[in-house]
Amino acid sequence: MRLSGVAACGAACFGLASAAALAAPANPAIARAEAAYQAMGGDKLEQLTAIVIKATVQQWDPGESYSVADLTKPDVGTSTYTLTLDHTKGFQRYDWVRPRPGGGMRTYAEIIMPNGGYVIGNDSNFPPIKRTVGNPPAHTMSTIRLRTSLREIERNDVVLQMHEHPERVSDMPPQTVGGKTYPAVQFRGEHGSYVVAFDPATKLPTVIGTRDFDQLMGDSYFDETLSDWRDVNGVKIPYHMVHTLNGVKIFDTTVTDARVDIVGNSLLPADTFTVPLAIRGKALPPAPLAQAPYQWILRRLASGFFTDSDNLYTDDETTLSLTDVAPNVSMVTGGTHNTLIVATNNYLVAFDAPGDDTQSQIAMGLAKAKYPGKSFKYLVLTHHHIDHTGGLRAFVADGATVVVGKGDGDFFKKALTAEQGLNVNRPKGTIAPRVIEVADKWSVNDGGRQIEAYLIDNPHAAGYLIPYVPDAKLGFVTDLWNPGAPVTNVNPNMIAVVRGMEKHGLAPERFAGGHGAVGNYADLAQAVQAGGAPR
Repeated sequence: MRLSGVAACGAACFGLASAAALAAPANPAIARAEAAYQAMGGDKLEQLTAIVIKATVQQWDPGESYSVADLTKPDVGTSTYTLTLDHTKGFQRYDWVRPRPGGGMRTYAEIIMPNGGYVIGNDSNFPPIKRTVGNPPAHTMSTIRLRTSLREIERNDVVLQMHEHPERVSDMPPQTVGGKTYPAVQFRGEHGSYVVAFDPATKLPTVIGTRDFDQLMGDSYFDETLSDWRDVNGVKIPYHMVHTLNGVKIFDTTVTDARVDIVGNSLLPADTFTVPLAIRGKALPPAPLAQAPYQWILRRLASGFFTDSDNLYTDDETTLSLTDVAPNVSMVTGGTHNTLIVATNNYLVAFDAPGDDTQSQIAMGLAKAKYPGKSFKYLVLTHHHIDHTGGLRAFVADGATVVVGKGDGDFFKKALTAEQGLNVNRPKGTIAPRVIEVADKWSVNDGGRQIEAYLIDNPHAAGYLIPYVPDAKLGFVTDLWNPGAPVTNVNPNMIAVVRGMEKHGLAPERFAGGHGAVGNYADLAQAVQAGGAPR
């Protein structure tokens, strides 16, 4: 396994567990793990009862970049957190302050226990999920979020876990990281499998890596690089952590303050881990290992777009459904992200493939029940963002060719050919890199119905397409405008839609949305005109 780069705290960064003295190591792998344990503090770790860490985290999401040419621009802001760890009970609390995309901050706490997790405050950009109670709002964690949190705790606890469970440590070939070669071991934990590379000089861990599936990158290396180790009351703590996905930076964490208690729990206020009575004891245990989409959860939590539900695509007790919006045009709704289905005489076309392959398979099943005997020939993607494209493989396996905007063709060919052995939602069928790149306009009429897509300039994503169904005078738009609600606070994204329609000489009557519902285009055009938007 190749290691590459760094990571930051998603739901837990320091999880030091109690450790018992063990016999002398019996093989080189165990010797490396034990040397790291001694370098981190050795017997001092056994006296540890509590830790309080304060840190800042700069965040990126390669699935939400402006362009596929640079997956790190723009970043998704800077967060701060305070971690409080009760070492004797294995409880952790994160008090987060995280940005919202439109301005302002999200302030919430996560309380993570081995068999349940709780959230106090609204951690999302959406309204609180249905199982939320009280004021301030509070809810139990989904089982997939808890599993993800426990894995990241174990990642940062791996040296002590190896000390406690040497039977789970095995040898690995030296690993090359940033042009340097490091001795390494593998550890099979309760929540994941980790490759740990060590600095031969200090004996401390330098990279802790896992393998994750990403909808656009495929099977990927998710690595945490640890540096700037400092002594805090006899215990070594890394003050700098960087997480990368296939070498692309995801989190960059800097510790600003660290306190370690090796005597008693004097650092911990009595109510640190008190859960609101209305949800106390109601949290469920973690989901099975294979069910957690780790990258999706970590990065969507960072941006505030994670719906904390085991339904994943919808809120609790909600299902996806099909709604007719024009003759032989239906929209898959019920979740946070929509797909539009257009039926021609002999095949189907989809606009956007949000979520993952299972969400697409649900959408395809609904469409095929309504339009029997027809398969998907085209999948038109408005833009490359992962939340609207992550389910593309299911459509391709059904025979669809993917239609994308200028500059995105090679990116999606690479996505379709990437390894996906870790894709638990992998569809049946051949996933071939059939991709059409649109420089200005795309149009087909081989099914007896005209379907088009137009490239438009906009500040949200390069290579953006507006799909259009001329006979229904219906366009489809994602993220630039959420049709269906009153048009207020006109912004540059909305202006881009109107200017794009003018540029291509289109006069749509309505738009369906990748978010929202269906709205009258005239409402948007009039609002843009009334606002005196520049041309």
